[in-house]
Amino acid sequence: MRYLSLPSTKENKMNWFKDLYDDFRRRRALDSISEEETKRDVDFIYNVLKLFEGAKVLDLFCGAGRHSIELASRNCNPVGIEYNPDYLKLARERSKEKEISPEFIQSDVRYVDFGEGYDGAIIMRCSFGYFSDEEDRMVLEKIYGALKKQGRFLIEIISRDWLLNHFEERAEMVIDSVKVVEEREFDILTSRNNFTIKRYEKDGIVAKKGSWRFYSVHEIKNILENIGFKFVAGYSNLNKEPLTKDTRLMRLVFEK
Repeated sequence: MRYLSLPSTKENKMNWFKDLYDDFRRRRALDSISEEETKRDVDFIYNVLKLFEGAKVLDLFCGAGRHSIELASRNCNPVGIEYNPDYLKLARERSKEKEISPEFIQSDVRYVDFGEGYDGAIIMRCSFGYFSDEEDRMVLEKIYGALKKQGRFLIEIISRDWLLNHFEERAEMVIDSVKVVEEREFDILTSRNNFTIKRYEKDGIVAKKGSWRFYSVHEIKNILENIGFKFVAGYSNLNKEPLTKDTRLMRLVFEK
C-alpha cells in the first residue's frame, strides 16, 4: 500500500469520528453483535457481490474486522482499512485465534492508496458520511478506481428520508450503568446531523461531538452513477426485500 501525504490543518476539520469510536462505543456496538449475525451479513455480501474463493475484497472502515475475518474464513482475500489502532489490535487478535490472516491496515481512508484489482468492496454498518461532501465523493472515487471492471460495491447506510421521519432531538439511555445523553440538530441545508453525546461516568462527564452526513437513496445513487458506477439493486434487509420510503438501513449494490 502507498501512503499519501497527511492533510493540512485546514483540510483536517472532519475528524470527529476519530474521537467518537473509543472503547466504550466499541463495547456498546461491536461486542453486542453475534457471530451468527456476522455470518448472515457475509452470506449477503458474498451473494450480492458475486464473490468466489480467492476473491480480493476491500473492507473500508472495517472496525474490529468481523466481516474481513469471516470473508477470510471463506477463502477470500480481504483487505481491511481502519483508523482506530485499538480496533485493529482486536481484529488481529481474533484473526490469530481463528488461524487466518486477512490484511489489516491502520490508516485514514482519505489518505491511503487502496491499490487496485479488487473483485468487491464494502462499507458496512453506516460507516459513511463522516467527512465533507467533497471528501465523501473522493473516497467513493477511490473505490471505483480500486475495483476491477465489473467489480461490485456494497454500501450500507441509514436513509436520510427515514431519519427525518423519525428524528429525535434528544435521547437518553443507560448503558453498562452509565447514563448517556445525546442531543441532536439536523441541518436540512447540508443534511448533517450535528450532535453532542455526553456520558456521565464516575470520574466525570465525557463529551463527544460530531457532524454526520446522511444521504437519500436517489442522492447517493446519483453520486455513484456520476463517478461511473452502474446501480444494480437496493435492499431493505438481508432477505433482499426492496427499498421503500420506510427503509431505515439501505443496502445498495453498484457495479463498475
